[in-house]
Amino acid sequence: MQAPPKFIKYGNFEAERGLARVRLAKSDSRTVLSHLQTKAPLLVQRALYLDPYFPGMAHVYLMSSAGGILQGDRLDIDIYAGENTMSHFTTQAATKIYRMNKGFASQTISITTAPRSYIEFVPHELIPFRSSRYYQNVTMDVSPDSTVVYCETVCAGRTASGESFDFDVCFLRMTARRPGGSAIFSDVCNIEPNGKRFKVLFGDKTIWSTIYVVTPSNHECIDREISLALHDRGILAGCSTLPRDSGLFVRILDDSIDNVTDLTNAIVEIARKHGHVNDVITPFL
Repeated sequence: MQAPPKFIKYGNFEAERGLARVRLAKSDSRTVLSHLQTKAPLLVQRALYLDPYFPGMAHVYLMSSAGGILQGDRLDIDIYAGENTMSHFTTQAATKIYRMNKGFASQTISITTAPRSYIEFVPHELIPFRSSRYYQNVTMDVSPDSTVVYCETVCAGRTASGESFDFDVCFLRMTARRPGGSAIFSDVCNIEPNGKRFKVLFGDKTIWSTIYVVTPSNHECIDREISLALHDRGILAGCSTLPRDSGLFVRILDDSIDNVTDLTNAIVEIARKHGHVNDVITPFL
């Protein structure tokens, strides 16, 4: 993975190269991990089945033995959702991006869906510490009849310790494609605070979150339910449509991670209700 030119000035120091490669398959009425390959510091917990309404849905926790992302880390997460699978990925806790004296850290996330699959990637928040530098590149290859729900939440830093937008750079790139490589959309967020006045761009809020819902399901119905969820909670947020009629996305600004998490969970539940594969997994009514 080639980082943007802006990272050259920090040097190309490399420490750990972590890997988590996961393959999902349908086995009887459940989604299972058919293949798993990891390399420290990345770890993957065995699949759990936690949703009584979707008992065959695999819940998978991504973990790190390092307790966060360190300078020079190069991490690679690669997920393939096989045909007719249904899964939810999250992290064990917030991802701390530690202070860096040299170099930078980067993470690549690749999500590929086979036909009629459903996958949620909803990690806990990123917390960039003072003087940290982080580059993340996400690529989603989404089959036209599959659904991907992807969430990304970034905090201003360790605000309880007096850090607020004190990191050097947090660069997030998102690309969504169809099988064969045709583009659906791309999104780039480059946060270089360079002083306290940067907070004004975030309306003096300290948490920023984006949720992408790439789905062939009824967009109008999902949009209506998400809008109601936003209205009920009174959070500074908005919902819009993705290019090429591919789905919707939500952007959220707030000071409370509990508020952001509550709204995120509500949106994920809406997407799950409408985006699951009806002829494969039938919820209990």
